[in-house]
Amino acid sequence: MKEPIRIDLLEKYIKGDCTEAEIALVKQWYFSFEHENDHVSDLSPAEEKQLEENIYFSIISNLNLVHLQAPEEEQPKVVPLRKWYAVAAAAAVVFALSAVAVFYTQKSKDQHLVVSAVSNVRLFNVTNNTGHIYKVTLPDSSAVWLNPSAKISYPNAFASDSRLVSISGECFFEVTKNPGRPFIISSRSIVTKVWGTSFLVRDNEQSNMADVSVLTGKVSVSVKTKGKNNAITTKLTKDEVMIYPHQKAVYLNDKHTLTSQAVEVKSTVKQYQRTHLVFDNKPLRDIIPVLDSSFNVNIRVSSEKLNHYILNADFEGFNLPDVLNALKKSLNIDYAIVNNHIELK
Repeated sequence: MKEPIRIDLLEKYIKGDCTEAEIALVKQWYFSFEHENDHVSDLSPAEEKQLEENIYFSIISNLNLVHLQAPEEEQPKVVPLRKWYAVAAAAAVVFALSAVAVFYTQKSKDQHLVVSAVSNVRLFNVTNNTGHIYKVTLPDSSAVWLNPSAKISYPNAFASDSRLVSISGECFFEVTKNPGRPFIISSRSIVTKVWGTSFLVRDNEQSNMADVSVLTGKVSVSVKTKGKNNAITTKLTKDEVMIYPHQKAVYLNDKHTLTSQAVEVKSTVKQYQRTHLVFDNKPLRDIIPVLDSSFNVNIRVSSEKLNHYILNADFEGFNLPDVLNALKKSLNIDYAIVNNHIELK
Protein backbone atom coordinates (compact mmCIF):
# COMPACT_ATOMS: atom_id res chain seq x y z
CA MET A 1 0.00 0.00 0.00
CA LYS A 2 1.37 3.42 -0.94
CA GLU A 3 1.87 5.99 1.79
CA PRO A 4 -1.18 8.34 1.95
CA ILE A 5 -0.64 11.93 0.98
CA ARG A 6 -1.07 14.63 3.65
CA ILE A 7 -4.66 15.80 4.10
CA ASP A 8 -3.68 19.46 4.42
CA LEU A 9 -1.85 19.25 1.09
CA LEU A 10 -4.94 17.87 -0.65
CA GLU A 11 -7.03 20.66 0.84
CA LYS A 12 -4.53 23.28 -0.35
CA TYR A 13 -4.65 21.78 -3.86
CA ILE A 14 -8.46 22.03 -4.01
CA LYS A 15 -8.35 25.66 -2.81
CA GLY A 16 -5.66 26.55 -5.36
CA ASP A 17 -3.11 27.50 -2.69
CA CYS A 18 -0.35 25.01 -3.60
CA THR A 19 3.09 25.99 -4.80
CA GLU A 20 4.37 24.55 -8.09
CA ALA A 21 6.38 21.98 -6.14
CA GLU A 22 3.33 20.94 -4.09
CA ILE A 23 1.18 20.67 -7.24
CA ALA A 24 3.79 18.36 -8.77
CA LEU A 25 3.81 16.23 -5.59
CA VAL A 26 0.03 15.88 -5.60
CA LYS A 27 -0.06 14.93 -9.29
CA GLN A 28 2.74 12.43 -8.80
CA TRP A 29 0.76 10.77 -5.98
CA TYR A 30 -2.45 10.75 -8.01
CA PHE A 31 -0.96 9.24 -11.15
CA SER A 32 0.98 6.64 -9.14
CA PHE A 33 -2.24 4.59 -9.14
CA GLU A 34 -2.52 4.60 -12.94
CA HIS A 35 -1.23 1.05 -13.45
CA GLU A 36 -2.40 -0.60 -10.24
CA ASN A 37 -4.98 -3.35 -10.23
CA ASP A 38 -8.35 -1.64 -9.89
CA HIS A 39 -10.37 -4.83 -9.19
CA VAL A 40 -13.27 -3.61 -11.33
CA SER A 41 -12.03 -4.11 -14.90
CA ASP A 42 -14.29 -7.11 -15.40
CA LEU A 43 -17.48 -5.29 -14.39
CA SER A 44 -20.14 -4.50 -16.95
CA PRO A 45 -20.86 -0.80 -17.64
CA ALA A 46 -24.06 -1.05 -15.59
CA GLU A 47 -22.28 -2.72 -12.66
CA GLU A 48 -19.47 -0.18 -12.83
CA LYS A 49 -21.94 2.71 -12.81
CA GLN A 50 -23.79 1.27 -9.81
CA LEU A 51 -20.57 0.75 -7.84
CA GLU A 52 -19.45 4.28 -8.70
CA GLU A 53 -22.74 5.69 -7.37
CA ASN A 54 -22.51 3.58 -4.20
CA ILE A 55 -18.98 4.83 -3.48
CA TYR A 56 -19.89 8.46 -4.15
CA PHE A 57 -22.97 8.54 -1.97
CA SER A 58 -21.18 6.65 0.79
CA ILE A 59 -18.75 9.57 0.87
CA ILE A 60 -21.61 12.06 0.86
CA SER A 61 -23.12 10.33 3.89
CA ASN A 62 -19.78 10.47 5.73
CA LEU A 63 -19.33 14.13 4.84
CA ASN A 64 -22.72 15.13 6.28
CA LEU A 65 -21.32 14.98 9.82
CA VAL A 66 -18.41 17.21 8.82
CA HIS A 67 -20.82 19.66 7.17
CA LEU A 68 -22.79 20.03 10.38
CA GLN A 69 -19.65 20.98 12.26
CA ALA A 70 -18.09 23.33 9.71
CA PRO A 71 -19.27 26.83 8.80
CA GLU A 72 -18.60 26.27 5.12
CA GLU A 73 -18.79 23.15 2.95
CA GLU A 74 -16.40 22.12 0.21
CA GLN A 75 -18.17 20.05 -2.43
CA PRO A 76 -16.54 16.67 -3.06
CA LYS A 77 -15.03 15.90 -6.42
CA VAL A 78 -15.07 12.49 -8.07
CA VAL A 79 -12.79 10.64 -10.47
CA PRO A 80 -13.58 7.82 -12.90
CA LEU A 81 -14.42 4.62 -11.07
CA ARG A 82 -11.29 2.63 -11.91
CA LYS A 83 -8.97 5.22 -10.30
CA TRP A 84 -11.62 5.80 -7.64
CA TYR A 85 -11.31 2.21 -6.47
CA ALA A 86 -7.53 2.25 -6.40
CA VAL A 87 -7.29 5.59 -4.60
CA ALA A 88 -9.90 4.56 -2.04
CA ALA A 89 -7.99 1.39 -1.26
CA ALA A 90 -4.59 3.09 -1.12
CA ALA A 91 -5.70 6.05 0.98
CA ALA A 92 -8.07 4.26 3.34
CA VAL A 93 -6.29 5.66 6.36
CA VAL A 94 -7.27 9.22 5.39
CA PHE A 95 -10.31 8.40 3.24
CA ALA A 96 -13.08 9.96 5.35
CA LEU A 97 -11.23 13.24 5.83
CA SER A 98 -9.69 13.59 2.39
CA ALA A 99 -12.69 12.55 0.33
CA VAL A 100 -13.39 16.20 -0.45
CA ALA A 101 -9.98 16.40 -2.08
CA VAL A 102 -10.14 13.54 -4.59
CA PHE A 103 -9.84 14.64 -8.20
CA TYR A 104 -12.30 14.30 -11.05
CA THR A 105 -11.82 13.61 -14.74
CA GLN A 106 -15.09 14.02 -16.63
CA LYS A 107 -16.42 10.72 -17.93
CA SER A 108 -20.11 11.14 -18.81
CA LYS A 109 -23.05 13.47 -18.41
CA ASP A 110 -24.56 11.18 -15.81
CA GLN A 111 -21.97 11.91 -13.12
CA HIS A 112 -23.42 13.10 -9.81
CA LEU A 113 -20.88 15.89 -9.46
CA VAL A 114 -19.11 17.26 -12.52
CA VAL A 115 -16.19 19.64 -12.27
CA SER A 116 -15.13 21.16 -15.58
CA ALA A 117 -12.63 23.97 -16.09
CA VAL A 118 -13.64 27.15 -17.92
CA SER A 119 -10.70 29.57 -17.68
CA ASN A 120 -10.24 29.95 -13.91
CA VAL A 121 -13.82 28.96 -13.11
CA ARG A 122 -14.82 25.42 -12.16
CA LEU A 123 -18.43 24.41 -12.72
CA PHE A 124 -20.11 22.11 -10.20
CA ASN A 125 -23.07 20.03 -11.41
CA VAL A 126 -24.84 18.17 -8.60
CA THR A 127 -27.62 15.63 -9.14
CA ASN A 128 -29.45 14.16 -6.16
CA ASN A 129 -30.04 10.52 -7.08
CA THR A 130 -30.84 9.49 -3.50
CA GLY A 131 -34.17 9.25 -1.70
CA HIS A 132 -33.01 11.96 0.72
CA ILE A 133 -33.04 15.75 0.62
CA TYR A 134 -29.46 16.82 -0.05
CA LYS A 135 -28.04 20.17 1.09
CA VAL A 136 -25.52 22.15 -0.96
CA THR A 137 -23.71 25.24 0.33
CA LEU A 138 -22.82 27.72 -2.43
CA PRO A 139 -19.68 29.92 -2.61
CA ASP A 140 -21.55 32.89 -1.06
CA SER A 141 -22.77 30.70 1.86
CA SER A 142 -26.29 30.49 0.43
CA ALA A 143 -27.88 27.09 1.08
CA VAL A 144 -29.83 24.92 -1.36
CA TRP A 145 -31.79 21.78 -0.52
CA LEU A 146 -32.18 19.41 -3.47
CA ASN A 147 -35.16 17.06 -3.45
CA PRO A 148 -34.70 13.62 -5.04
CA SER A 149 -33.86 13.86 -8.77
CA ALA A 150 -33.19 17.62 -8.52
CA LYS A 151 -30.08 19.13 -10.12
CA ILE A 152 -28.09 22.31 -9.66
CA SER A 153 -25.18 23.84 -11.56
CA TYR A 154 -23.04 26.61 -10.04
CA PRO A 155 -19.48 28.01 -10.30
CA ASN A 156 -16.79 27.77 -7.64
CA ALA A 157 -16.79 31.60 -7.56
CA PHE A 158 -19.61 33.99 -8.48
CA ALA A 159 -19.22 37.03 -10.73
CA SER A 160 -18.69 40.46 -9.17
CA ASP A 161 -22.11 41.80 -10.20
CA SER A 162 -24.39 38.73 -9.93
CA ARG A 163 -24.74 35.17 -8.66
CA LEU A 164 -26.06 32.87 -11.37
CA VAL A 165 -27.06 29.21 -10.91
CA SER A 166 -29.22 26.83 -12.95
CA ILE A 167 -31.49 24.09 -11.62
CA SER A 168 -33.88 21.35 -12.61
CA GLY A 169 -36.47 19.76 -10.33
CA GLU A 170 -37.48 20.92 -6.85
CA CYS A 171 -34.97 23.04 -4.90
CA PHE A 172 -35.38 25.21 -1.80
CA PHE A 173 -33.07 28.20 -1.40
CA GLU A 174 -31.91 30.27 1.56
CA VAL A 175 -30.01 33.08 -0.14
CA THR A 176 -27.39 35.21 1.58
CA LYS A 177 -28.28 38.89 1.27
CA ASN A 178 -26.12 40.95 -1.06
CA PRO A 179 -28.07 43.76 -2.79
CA GLY A 180 -25.13 44.55 -5.04
CA ARG A 181 -24.99 41.02 -6.45
CA PRO A 182 -28.49 39.76 -7.33
CA PHE A 183 -28.97 36.00 -7.05
CA ILE A 184 -30.43 34.61 -10.30
CA ILE A 185 -31.78 31.11 -10.91
CA SER A 186 -32.25 29.81 -14.42
CA SER A 187 -34.47 26.75 -14.88
CA ARG A 188 -36.21 25.11 -17.82
CA SER A 189 -38.96 27.68 -18.43
CA ILE A 190 -38.48 30.53 -15.93
CA VAL A 191 -35.88 32.87 -14.46
CA THR A 192 -36.03 33.77 -10.75
CA LYS A 193 -34.21 36.82 -9.33
CA VAL A 194 -33.50 37.19 -5.64
CA TRP A 195 -31.92 39.76 -3.32
CA GLY A 196 -31.91 37.76 -0.07
CA THR A 197 -34.74 35.45 0.85
CA SER A 198 -35.94 31.85 1.20
CA PHE A 199 -38.17 30.24 -1.39
CA LEU A 200 -39.00 27.04 -3.26
CA VAL A 201 -38.51 26.60 -7.02
CA ARG A 202 -40.07 23.70 -8.94
CA ASP A 203 -39.38 23.34 -12.65
CA ASN A 204 -38.62 20.11 -14.50
CA GLU A 205 -39.04 18.44 -17.87
CA GLN A 206 -41.80 16.10 -16.72
CA SER A 207 -44.23 18.79 -15.58
CA ASN A 208 -46.42 21.22 -17.48
CA MET A 209 -46.10 23.71 -14.63
CA ALA A 210 -43.28 25.64 -12.99
CA ASP A 211 -43.72 27.60 -9.76
CA VAL A 212 -41.83 29.66 -7.19
CA SER A 213 -43.17 29.90 -3.60
CA VAL A 214 -41.75 32.54 -1.25
CA LEU A 215 -41.23 31.85 2.44
CA THR A 216 -39.38 35.07 3.33
CA GLY A 217 -38.28 38.16 1.38
CA LYS A 218 -39.26 38.79 -2.23
CA VAL A 219 -38.38 37.44 -5.66
CA SER A 220 -39.25 38.27 -9.26
CA VAL A 221 -40.06 35.65 -11.87
CA SER A 222 -40.00 35.91 -15.66
CA VAL A 223 -40.63 33.51 -18.54
CA LYS A 224 -38.03 32.16 -20.93
CA THR A 225 -39.33 32.70 -24.46
CA LYS A 226 -38.33 30.20 -27.14
CA GLY A 227 -36.85 31.62 -30.30
CA LYS A 228 -36.00 34.98 -28.71
CA ASN A 229 -32.96 36.41 -27.04
CA ASN A 230 -33.05 35.04 -23.49
CA ALA A 231 -30.10 37.02 -22.16
CA ILE A 232 -30.49 37.36 -18.40
CA THR A 233 -30.31 40.84 -16.91
CA THR A 234 -29.85 41.75 -13.27
CA LYS A 235 -32.44 44.53 -13.60
CA LEU A 236 -36.18 44.19 -13.11
CA THR A 237 -38.07 44.13 -16.42
CA LYS A 238 -41.70 44.95 -17.19
CA ASP A 239 -42.56 41.31 -17.91
CA GLU A 240 -41.51 40.03 -14.48
CA VAL A 241 -43.93 39.10 -11.71
CA MET A 242 -42.92 40.17 -8.19
CA ILE A 243 -44.00 37.89 -5.34
CA TYR A 244 -43.78 38.21 -1.55
CA PRO A 245 -44.13 35.89 1.49
CA HIS A 246 -47.08 33.50 1.25
CA GLN A 247 -47.30 34.13 -2.49
CA LYS A 248 -46.18 32.11 -5.46
CA ALA A 249 -45.67 32.63 -9.18
CA VAL A 250 -47.11 29.91 -11.42
CA TYR A 251 -46.16 29.38 -15.05
CA LEU A 252 -48.22 27.02 -17.27
CA ASN A 253 -46.19 25.80 -20.22
CA ASP A 254 -49.14 24.85 -22.43
CA LYS A 255 -50.93 28.19 -21.94
CA HIS A 256 -47.77 30.33 -21.68
CA THR A 257 -49.21 32.23 -18.71
CA LEU A 258 -47.39 33.54 -15.63
CA THR A 259 -49.54 34.59 -12.65
CA SER A 260 -49.15 35.28 -8.93
CA GLN A 261 -51.27 33.38 -6.43
CA ALA A 262 -51.57 32.81 -2.70
CA VAL A 263 -49.56 29.87 -1.36
CA GLU A 264 -51.78 26.98 -0.28
CA VAL A 265 -51.95 26.16 3.43
CA LYS A 266 -50.58 22.69 2.67
CA SER A 267 -47.78 23.91 0.43
CA THR A 268 -44.50 21.99 0.25
CA VAL A 269 -42.65 25.19 1.15
CA LYS A 270 -43.78 24.71 4.76
CA GLN A 271 -41.25 21.87 5.07
CA TYR A 272 -38.49 24.47 5.04
CA GLN A 273 -39.99 26.82 7.61
CA ARG A 274 -37.66 26.98 10.59
CA THR A 275 -39.34 26.14 13.83
CA HIS A 276 -38.59 25.30 17.46
CA LEU A 277 -39.52 21.79 18.58
CA VAL A 278 -38.44 20.20 21.86
CA PHE A 279 -38.81 16.50 22.66
CA ASP A 280 -38.01 15.34 26.18
CA ASN A 281 -37.54 11.56 26.13
CA LYS A 282 -40.47 11.07 23.79
CA PRO A 283 -41.08 7.87 21.78
CA LEU A 284 -41.02 8.24 18.02
CA ARG A 285 -44.72 7.36 17.78
CA ASP A 286 -45.49 10.62 19.68
CA ILE A 287 -42.98 12.66 17.71
CA ILE A 288 -44.20 11.79 14.21
CA PRO A 289 -47.64 13.46 14.56
CA VAL A 290 -45.94 16.67 15.74
CA LEU A 291 -43.62 16.66 12.74
CA ASP A 292 -46.53 15.92 10.39
CA SER A 293 -48.45 18.89 11.73
CA SER A 294 -45.49 21.28 11.92
CA PHE A 295 -44.19 20.63 8.40
CA ASN A 296 -47.34 19.44 6.65
CA VAL A 297 -45.90 16.03 5.77
CA ASN A 298 -46.89 12.39 6.05
CA ILE A 299 -44.24 10.39 7.90
CA ARG A 300 -44.52 6.61 8.23
CA VAL A 301 -42.36 3.92 9.80
CA SER A 302 -41.36 0.75 7.98
CA SER A 303 -41.25 -1.25 11.23
CA GLU A 304 -43.34 -1.04 14.38
CA LYS A 305 -40.23 -1.26 16.56
CA LEU A 306 -39.16 2.21 15.38
CA ASN A 307 -42.19 3.67 17.15
CA HIS A 308 -40.59 2.75 20.48
CA TYR A 309 -37.31 4.60 19.87
CA ILE A 310 -36.84 7.38 22.45
CA LEU A 311 -35.63 10.87 21.52
CA ASN A 312 -34.42 13.73 23.67
CA ALA A 313 -33.76 16.75 21.46
CA ASP A 314 -34.10 20.50 21.05
CA PHE A 315 -34.70 21.35 17.38
CA GLU A 316 -34.40 25.12 17.62
CA GLY A 317 -34.24 26.78 14.21
CA PHE A 318 -34.56 23.45 12.38
CA ASN A 319 -36.42 22.86 9.13
CA LEU A 320 -37.66 19.42 8.07
CA PRO A 321 -34.43 18.29 6.34
CA ASP A 322 -32.48 19.32 9.47
CA VAL A 323 -34.84 17.28 11.65
CA LEU A 324 -34.62 14.23 9.39
CA ASN A 325 -30.82 14.38 9.41
CA ALA A 326 -30.85 14.70 13.20
CA LEU A 327 -33.08 11.63 13.48
CA LYS A 328 -30.69 9.70 11.25
CA LYS A 329 -27.72 10.47 13.45
CA SER A 330 -29.33 10.34 16.89
CA LEU A 331 -31.56 7.28 16.41
CA ASN A 332 -29.45 5.56 13.74
CA ILE A 333 -32.37 5.35 11.33
CA ASP A 334 -32.66 6.21 7.65
CA TYR A 335 -35.39 7.81 5.59
CA ALA A 336 -36.58 7.93 2.00
CA ILE A 337 -39.06 10.14 0.20
CA VAL A 338 -41.55 7.75 -1.42
CA ASN A 339 -44.29 9.27 -3.57
CA ASN A 340 -46.04 11.73 -1.25
CA HIS A 341 -44.78 10.48 2.10
CA ILE A 342 -41.55 10.09 4.07
CA GLU A 343 -40.66 6.59 5.22
CA LEU A 344 -38.44 6.03 8.25
CA LYS A 345 -36.54 2.73 8.23
